[in-house]
Amino acid sequence: MNIRKNLAAIFFSFALLLTSISTAIAKDYTDVPDDYWAAEEIDDVVTKKIIPLYGDNTYRPLEKVPRVEWTGMLLRALGLSEAPITSEPDYSDVTTATYGYPYIARSDQFGLIYGYTDGEFKPQRFITKVETASIMSHITKDTEVNTAVLDQFADSAQIPDWGRIPFSKAIKYGLYVNYPLETELNPNRELNRAEAAVLLARLMKALSIVEDQYKAADETPVPEEPKEYVLSVEHLDDYKLAVVDRVSITNLRRIILAKNVFKVSFVEPFNSTKHQIGDVIPFYFKKDVVTKEGTLIIPANTKLYATIEELRDKRWINKNAEVYLHFTKMVFPNGNEYPFIARVLNNQEGVLMENKWLKPLEYTVAGAAIGGAAIGLPIGEANDRSGDGMAIGFPTGAGVGLLTGFLTPGVNYKARANEDVLVELKVDCSLYNDYVQQYTTTTTTTTTTTTNPVE
Repeated sequence: MNIRKNLAAIFFSFALLLTSISTAIAKDYTDVPDDYWAAEEIDDVVTKKIIPLYGDNTYRPLEKVPRVEWTGMLLRALGLSEAPITSEPDYSDVTTATYGYPYIARSDQFGLIYGYTDGEFKPQRFITKVETASIMSHITKDTEVNTAVLDQFADSAQIPDWGRIPFSKAIKYGLYVNYPLETELNPNRELNRAEAAVLLARLMKALSIVEDQYKAADETPVPEEPKEYVLSVEHLDDYKLAVVDRVSITNLRRIILAKNVFKVSFVEPFNSTKHQIGDVIPFYFKKDVVTKEGTLIIPANTKLYATIEELRDKRWINKNAEVYLHFTKMVFPNGNEYPFIARVLNNQEGVLMENKWLKPLEYTVAGAAIGGAAIGLPIGEANDRSGDGMAIGFPTGAGVGLLTGFLTPGVNYKARANEDVLVELKVDCSLYNDYVQQYTTTTTTTTTTTTNPVE
């Protein structure tokens, strides 16, 4: 009997041990392997609800971090995410309807993260590593630093002047990340979520070096981020040949999937000879972009901005001018903006240029007319057989015109105001519901809430 009791006790203890082990290693996300370089820090910030998971329970360590999301992460790490809002931020691109407004308001009143010199906070701009180093330096206690510490890094010359002292201070306190190469800082690269986890995990372990005004005086409960779930998947039909036509509608946002194609229009006349690399070219949506199912996605008169990345002049042998555009952002009529990364879809290379047959065709028609008149009339006068002259003149003139069209320089690219251009979205574009609710003019059918993961 005692043997049975002992065996039962041993078995029960072993079962408890297995249960505790499985509980310890279980985690809500599966896209970060245990041997990932930042796995420990990611687990730390997820467990403490400093960095939330996505609606499909993924962490996405390589996803870039917008400034507004970094603001929320930092507030939670410092225990300030539930502090009362006592003042309104004074940024020209931030309103109470802006996604993450409470984060921006709290950050502003605590003096955590500054805006830009143009008076904007730019909440959806991805934050860079040098900016995070500056923030870490700003909120930590003063200490003597020597910028010579930067010389150990091969790319230290890439650090802007304003960031050299802050980066030196962040390095002294260990509040920086230089993965995968220890000899490189990549200061101007955009921060990803794995690096954010490492920085915030280190910061929480070193709160003693944080200035008192930048951290909570006592423990403040961290609110749980709202879960995101798909309400419906709807479809666009702006361009019938688009590879993708889907938009995921969630309880928090509208997600326009990459490869969707839109028709947009030039705001002003364009001439490639009057522009240079770096110029920003405005476009706009002439009408509302609405799904087949009736949901408003983008309101009419929303602006799109593209930067000229490369500009090739026209060349000999009918080489037309080429304009390479990179679309960067979308601005709604109310002033709210969001990243919109897209390319021109006018041809296979994503380049604005005139049709290569345009000039040869014009030369061909002109040559035919001239050839017919030059050869047909003299023959007609001499032999009273103008038909034979035309039969010789038109093909001859057309051939000379076609050859001339190919051998002379190409043409510049020109567009009229309101002229349409097709653009293809390169990465998913998320529009949070508060961006579009005020523009909704159609009543959509109520859908049943599901717990499907976000696509």
